[in-house]
Amino acid sequence: MNAQKVIEQLGYTAKEAKVYIAALSLGECHISDLAAKLKMPRSSVQSILDTLHKDGLINFYVQRRYRYWVAESPERLLKLLQEREASVSAALPILSGLRKGSSTKTSVKVFAGTDEIRMMYDDMLVMRQHILGMVPWDEWQRLLGRGFTEDFIEKRVRHFLHIRLIVPKSVATTALKERDAKESRITRYSPEGMTIKTALFIYGTKVAIVTLNKRMPTAIVLDDQDIRDTFELFFEGLWEQSSE
Repeated sequence: MNAQKVIEQLGYTAKEAKVYIAALSLGECHISDLAAKLKMPRSSVQSILDTLHKDGLINFYVQRRYRYWVAESPERLLKLLQEREASVSAALPILSGLRKGSSTKTSVKVFAGTDEIRMMYDDMLVMRQHILGMVPWDEWQRLLGRGFTEDFIEKRVRHFLHIRLIVPKSVATTALKERDAKESRITRYSPEGMTIKTALFIYGTKVAIVTLNKRMPTAIVLDDQDIRDTFELFFEGLWEQSSE
């Protein structure tokens, strides 16, 4: 079995796979070691290392002002695959329901990548309907940027759009909740022990499900009143279990 091809099947380029495999074989290494082994420019190796570091495949430590890179266990690749499988599994009930068909055609839109997900917020403003949301807030801000989320809050308030929001309790969400009154929002904390990994927004006749995959975050927006009503039932049940 070609290990490099297996890694590429997970969405990595050939060069990214080569850098990871080389780092595994070298153990602790300096960027110059990798560049020499792979016969690649240091700048290219550095860019690839940064990408692999974001995915948790490679980490580094600093000693005497030099940065040494260490490849994480290959089991991390399996974990990445399991995370993606979990994201797809979460969407399967909805997608399977769509396959059965209905008298009214369901609209499905996909927003791939951070820039496109930001466009989804514009769709919320256009709908001009109050919003229900469940968001892993800390990860959400890291994905979209604090400046963008604050800009959307300001626009939402200007459009008189209210939101009920369920978030995990953290320092950031405690500060968020303190601003509820002036930001037209009611925030509640998700039940203790519950982990939120996927963002959910319900607005108008639409449901948006956002997977926070670091490599390619993706939003699926379904425009269907029946699906929207079903998700609202789930949301209201969780809302009752959430704490103020």
